Amino acid sequence: MFVLQLMSRFLLLHLVMSSGSGNHSLWGLFTYISGPTQFPEFSGVLLLDDIQVGYYDSETNRVMKVGGGGDKGEELDLGQLALDVVLRNMMKMRMRLDIVKKQLNLTAPGVYVHQRMWACEVQEDDQHDFIMFRDGANGHDADSVQYNRTHFLYGGGDGWDFHWDTMEQMYQQMGFSNIYLPVCARTLRHVLESNKHLVMRRVRPRLRLLSQPGVGGAQITCLATDFYPRHINLTLLRDGEPVNEEEMTVGSVLPNGNGLYQLRKTLMVDEEELQRKHKYTCAASHLSLDNRLDVSWRAESFHSFRVHVISAPVVLLVVVILLLVLMMKMRKRSGSEQALHEGSEPGVEDRDVTAPLKQFSSK
Repeated sequence: MFVLQLMSRFLLLHLVMSSGSGNHSLWGLFTYISGPTQFPEFSGVLLLDDIQVGYYDSETNRVMKVGGGGDKGEELDLGQLALDVVLRNMMKMRMRLDIVKKQLNLTAPGVYVHQRMWACEVQEDDQHDFIMFRDGANGHDADSVQYNRTHFLYGGGDGWDFHWDTMEQMYQQMGFSNIYLPVCARTLRHVLESNKHLVMRRVRPRLRLLSQPGVGGAQITCLATDFYPRHINLTLLRDGEPVNEEEMTVGSVLPNGNGLYQLRKTLMVDEEELQRKHKYTCAASHLSLDNRLDVSWRAESFHSFRVHVISAPVVLLVVVILLLVLMMKMRKRSGSEQALHEGSEPGVEDRDVTAPLKQFSSK
């Protein structure tokens, strides 16, 4: 459960942190497991913006390149200081999980999980670099930190009886200021330098406005697909005015499986609304576009949609009837041919017909 919560926060924070043009972020998602499993005791993934570039586990004690970050089996050189920070995180997560198990009276043998998420963002002005982390264990949310060189914000969470006092917060702020933020920012710039071709590309969205008939009206979908980066402004307009988000079903930005993304917004329109024949426009603004991209569609009356709804089962029924008629004709023709074939062979019917002729000839 906490994995899903962690990833949802990851996506939300990513949108907030990297919403500005030219900003990039580095993410570390770490997992520590206590107990017998087939997984490494400690593992983590490294993401540049939304692209996984590295993987670490305690069995190899190396950060390996993955995905678009390099060839499989090739080591990602982050420097010894960055690796030391990763190892320090592992030790702290082990200690924290032991404390949590005691606090929650988790004495039974089993598997216990502690997860931590790190992220930092850098801008051209080093004064606005930003770093955060959030902890959780066995489905319980825990404390979090946000720091940007001028402000240190600590949250105690709601799942653990584990909070930093004032002195601990001051000590941790010194660590974030002098170690964690500089190391994360330097690592981010290093990884960004070798992956610019991935995170700085611009792929134009394909925009479609789909209309599908439904019971009592129609479903109108504004779809943007195959775009990068993931940030996009997608709007559905009715006669030039934006449709209220509360009227629509708005999806999340989802990966397409090809390194690109998609987003859709769907509006249900009833019969009365269709008869007004509004003009609907799907509009998109994206970093890859110089101007707004849009596509429009004029709503038809409900009756035209109703024809489409009825026509599908009618066509199916007609096809079934035609097939039955065809099968009956083929069966009838086959029976006729069989009877004709049997009638041409010598038999009782032949002797009965020729007998009078023979009698006449003998006379």
